[in-house]
Amino acid sequence: MNNLELDTLRSQIDKIDSELCKLIKERQSLASKIMNAKKGVFPFDPKREEELIKKLVSLGLDKFLVEKVWRQIISSNLSMQKAIKIGVAGNDDEIKSAYTSHFGNYFKTNYFLSVISLLAALDKKDVEIGFIDSESINKLKQHTDVKVNFQIIAKVPLFKSPNQKEYNIIKLKDDTAKDNE
Repeated sequence: MNNLELDTLRSQIDKIDSELCKLIKERQSLASKIMNAKKGVFPFDPKREEELIKKLVSLGLDKFLVEKVWRQIISSNLSMQKAIKIGVAGNDDEIKSAYTSHFGNYFKTNYFLSVISLLAALDKKDVEIGFIDSESINKLKQHTDVKVNFQIIAKVPLFKSPNQKEYNIIKLKDDTAKDNE
């Protein structure tokens, strides 16, 4: 490949990148309109996000690329609608990486040393949703002394490699019921 051919290809990529940026800005501009249309309803809708990502994957793009890129676009737009307070059970690099892959750096995030302290913060409404690894959720189900009435609203990532952990996004059941009214 000669330099002229390489420059031509790079120029084509630059044009595509410019067009992608314009489209992302256009998509972001819809965030405020969506907020107004939702009329105060909690904006985080993991089912809608999952449907969107699966639809995009069906268009022929790599599933890992789609999930990684669109999670960031979705989170950025979501943060324009509401500054959601999110609690993360754990403070190690693995859960921080998983959390950031899903939500980015767009939200007020509190890291808790234990699942119990996260659940207490959720119960007191110090956080609106929680991010917990599935293994901890399974252990929690064995404790009958846990009184926080929460539900799993999403399991992430949607597409995971064989050695990758699964995480849960949780929310108080009472808040979910109010949101659906």
